[in-house]
Amino acid sequence: METSEAMNDHQEKWDRRFLDMALLVASWSKDPSSQIGAVITDAENRVMATGYNGFPRTLKDSPELLHDREQKYPRVIHAEMNAILHVSQRDLVWSLYSSVLPCDRCAVHIIQYGIKRVVCFKPEDEALYKRMNMDHSISFFREAGVELVMYGPRTIDASECGRRTQAAACDQC
Repeated sequence: METSEAMNDHQEKWDRRFLDMALLVASWSKDPSSQIGAVITDAENRVMATGYNGFPRTLKDSPELLHDREQKYPRVIHAEMNAILHVSQRDLVWSLYSSVLPCDRCAVHIIQYGIKRVVCFKPEDEALYKRMNMDHSISFFREAGVELVMYGPRTIDASECGRRTQAAACDQC
């Protein structure tokens, strides 16, 4: 049987792997101002779904729309919601890994969906933290008994994903 410290080290390795994966998934977003990625896993650390911020599949995602915030914001599906929408076996869902702390709107969907654990990077931008109501997210997760694990800021090396992606929060809300 593993000790608590060994189990924590083991889980931290998985957490870091899935956070790196969330950063890679974020690089798939066509959004020119923010690339956000999410990964949902089961209790056995198997990937159940991924998602990134972008438009619904049948809406045009032209550069003109992506650069026009008034047009972009109402169309964008956040990475966390995209991942939730792609899960096929809901009863197996356990953790959601996000390249950012989820906004308050995504937090309530995460809770409602039954996700038990959220792992993300600590927010760096105080103004964005307030604008995205991330203090509400933390409060909601605590109230619902969802474990929230936040790691220090991190970037993924460009050689791993083809372009530089930072763990910076989105400005979609």
